[in-house]
Amino acid sequence: MQRSSRLLLLVVLVMSRSAVGGAQVATSAGEVIAEVIPTEPLNGFFGKAIGYDGGYLYYTEWAGSILHRINIPPKGSSYAAGHIDIPILGTPSGVMAISYDARRDAFWAIGGDGLSMYLLQKSGLATLQFTINPATDRPGNCKPGGITWTAVCPTEAKINYDGTDDTIWYAPNTSKRIYHYRATPSPIGTAQLVDGTPWLDVDVPPNDMTPECGYSQVSGIAVGGPYVIVNVAGCPHYFKYLKDGTKLGVYPMQPPSGDPLSGDLECDSRSYDVWVLWARDGWNGHIYAFQQPFNGACAFGGG
Repeated sequence: MQRSSRLLLLVVLVMSRSAVGGAQVATSAGEVIAEVIPTEPLNGFFGKAIGYDGGYLYYTEWAGSILHRINIPPKGSSYAAGHIDIPILGTPSGVMAISYDARRDAFWAIGGDGLSMYLLQKSGLATLQFTINPATDRPGNCKPGGITWTAVCPTEAKINYDGTDDTIWYAPNTSKRIYHYRATPSPIGTAQLVDGTPWLDVDVPPNDMTPECGYSQVSGIAVGGPYVIVNVAGCPHYFKYLKDGTKLGVYPMQPPSGDPLSGDLECDSRSYDVWVLWARDGWNGHIYAFQQPFNGACAFGGG
């Protein structure tokens, strides 16, 4: 009887320690909480951008000129409801990725040229905030590589707003380096790297992705607190980093279709009983809510 009591106490202690600090070892991390099937036809390049403002989901097509808004779906799989199309004005090359800024109640948006950063209102009006000078604002030439190696930075880029210090994390698609910019422009209207943490590399051992994926690259970013969460096209995992580049954890991320996710990420701490990451499938346009590593990992609107 005494031995049974000790075993029970041990089990309780282990379970309690697993729950402390937000359940770092949660077995449900990466679970698909919801799947949304958009009703509009794909434009041939499929969708990348995804945003969440605390009440609705927003997305665009590849370098799209329409901001789509839909209702938050129920758990499980469903077709998009409450669909509204909002023309985007002020972005000659369209929009590649968006991220909601709760402080400004607007979206940061990277243009289809991968170099123009806009503040995009929910009305669709976009205002240029700064431009990224490839020669000076992207040291290391993006560290190109990964599964789709190129000698230069791709035009497609992913972003996410960080409300903890009013900054923006930016990565050309499939690069190995995430750049960290201030939300305010330089005196000449270009991007400003953040002192102390100007970039984050995902290919430097032991903080690289090669053990899990066979390569290292960035396909989507989510920030809403102390962590930078990264997904990888072609790899059924997502990763949690500190902002200094330290890799803290790896979690499953695989849609039911089995297609590799190549779209951006967005944090959601409001819609369900668990906190989720919104992601868009780069192949069929479906939108998924994946459970975060733990409630508190990534709050909406930049945290």
